[in-house]
This record gives sequence, structure tokens and C-alpha cells, in this order.
Amino acid sequence: MSLAERVKILSQLFLNEELTPDLADRLKRKLEKMKRLGLEALMIWSKDTDNLGRLASICAREGVSQYLWYPMLADTPARFEAKDFQVVAAVESGRSQILEAQKAGGEEFAFLCPNRVGGEERFLELFEETLDLADFAGVFFDRIRFPSPANGLKEILTCVCDDCLERSGGVIESLRGDLQRLLKEPGKAVGVEAMPGILRELFASIEEAIVFRTTSVSALLADYARAARKRNLDIGIDLFPPSLARLVGQDYTELSRHVDWIKPMIYCKTMGPAGLPMELLSLAKILRELNGNISERDSLWVLEQLTGLDLPESFGELASKGLTLDNYDRELEKLESLDRGGAVRIYPGFEAVAFPPVCSVDPAIVGEYVRRTLNRGYRGFTLSWDIRQIPPANLEAVGDFLAGW
Repeated sequence: MSLAERVKILSQLFLNEELTPDLADRLKRKLEKMKRLGLEALMIWSKDTDNLGRLASICAREGVSQYLWYPMLADTPARFEAKDFQVVAAVESGRSQILEAQKAGGEEFAFLCPNRVGGEERFLELFEETLDLADFAGVFFDRIRFPSPANGLKEILTCVCDDCLERSGGVIESLRGDLQRLLKEPGKAVGVEAMPGILRELFASIEEAIVFRTTSVSALLADYARAARKRNLDIGIDLFPPSLARLVGQDYTELSRHVDWIKPMIYCKTMGPAGLPMELLSLAKILRELNGNISERDSLWVLEQLTGLDLPESFGELASKGLTLDNYDRELEKLESLDRGGAVRIYPGFEAVAFPPVCSVDPAIVGEYVRRTLNRGYRGFTLSWDIRQIPPANLEAVGDFLAGW
């Protein structure tokens, strides 16, 4: 048995346009090529849910398992007004860093509150109705989180809606007060060397709020997972890299209890939400917003101390070059140290797309991602995050590596 036959390859499809006969034919040819490579499963997200049945049929004809890629708390395909369920910010300061190019592609990243959504039956009913649109082998949950640093300081530590205030028993009200007091002292001079310790103390002081947020996300996922289990569906989830997961309300240990497998998004070259470059750049800018006396390099140094990652010398270099792939290994090391339950499978996700200006990786980078993944003992990975944007040369790099391993 060849390595390609022993390695489970997954990928994703995001469709934000009409599924014309020509597009369907191109997808079929792409799937044929990826099936020869070893593709086993495709996670499907269509902005027009009426396309899901046809897309699933294309996958089935090519022998590829089809999973519903379902965005739970942002860009959810609701047929009713969802804005009333959005997160409520604790402060008014901060600016989103999300690129307009990504928004133009159909992703707004306007997040809903998990406690508000959990209290409204229409959302779960919508999910179950979507499952009825095709014969899916499984479901892949995405956007199961609160807003990330890319959404700006205003939204990082949401939500302070009435539901969250009531359910948290005063914890979120206290957090709101802490944030508002913090922002009343903009530009306060703090020595760079002291900042990592100060920030660690800050997060220790709001641990109850962080736990409330992770518990809120986990409870909502549990409801959706139960609905999927009733249909005997395989369940996967898209999670932030371990360094940032708890900051967005994701606890690997808690979430592992409800799923069969996890795709950690360890994107070292992506200037988009969940990409390490964008999220870390957004955090560095927030640090400078709170303490205007520190330089770009100093703010990046602070984040190095907090995350254990190796960051570039400047904001410009981080945005243009991203992170070295040594950081991919560091995130996997952190993941391996977490309690995830023995049965949960891991299929690391890395970029394979050419989607400028958000991300463009070449065959050498893709091949190196594959090498590092397999060297750590993983026998599966996710080519992210849209097969239509993966160049043939990048697919060939995967095939060549597997053939020569």
C-alpha cells in the first residue's frame, strides 16, 4: 500500500456564485484530479443552499465523501433577520482589520452571540433543514467562536448582550467594566519588558469570563452535534490554532467531547481571519493602540513572549511574508500537549490556495507543510481552504511528495 493510500486527504469548497453547467464540469475535473491524489472527503459550503444537492451528487459520482461545511456563528445561511442576534460590543474603540477582498468574496465575519443563538430554536431548525438538502456523510462546523482580533478591539471580548449578562452571573458585567477602565487611560506608559507579565495578569483576572465564553461556545456545539448524531453523521470542527483558541472562546478539551475530528487552522501565510499573520498583526496593533509608546518590533516581541512563536521584525514583513513554518510545528506541539480525548482524530489544516491578497502559497511551501505534518506522525491533513483556488502546481507538489516519501 502506497503512502497516498494510507494518508487521508480532505479539502474544502466555498461557492458564492451560480452553479452553471460549465462550473459544475470544472469542479468535476478538479475532483477527478484530487481523487487520484488521494482526496477522501470534501467539505461543501454554498451561499445558495439550493446548490448543495447538486454539489453533493458531483462528489458522490467521483467517489468523494461529501460533508456539509456549516458556518454556525457568522455568515450563517439564515432565511430570517439574524442581525438581532449579533454580539454586543463592550467598548466602542477599535477597527476591523478584515480585508475588503475577503468580504467581497462573500464572507462578512459579522458574528452572532452563541447564547442568543442557543435561545432561538429557528437556528437549529435551519441547520437540520440544511442537512435534508443532500445525502451528507458528515458535517463540518466552522465559525464556532466569538470574534477574533481581526475584528478589532471593539469585538475581541464580546459579548455583553442581555443574555450573556444574565447567564454569566455578573462575570461579563465585570469584564465590561474592566475593559472600559482600561480604555480610559490610552497611551499609558508601560515598559516593554513589563508588558508580558501585565497581560498575563490581566488574562488571569478575567479567567472566569474566558471560561464563560468557552462554555457558551461548547454548549451550542453540543446542541448541534446531538442533531447530527441522530443522523449518524461524522462530525468535524474548524478551530483556531492553540495559541489563540481560548481568546476566541474555543477550548480544545471541551469541544473534543462533541466531535469525531478536528481541523486546527494553522495558517502561517494568510492575511485573513484565522490566519496567524492577520490575527497576530491585529493584536500587535491593538497593543500599540493601548500603549502608544511601543514600537512595532516591541509589540511583536510582547506577542512572542505570550505565544512562544517566532515573529518577523516589522508589521510590513508580517503582512507580506507571514510566519516561518517552524511556527506550524510549534502550534502542533501545543495541540499535542492538550487533553483532547483519545478517539478524536486530527487533520491539520494549512493553506494550499492562490487567493491574493489574502493568501498565495507556492508548491515548495505546500510540500513543506505536508512533510512537516507527516513527520509528526499525522496520517491525514486538510488542503485549505477552497479547491477552486488551489493551483495545479500545488496539487502536483502534494502528489510528488507522497509518491517519493
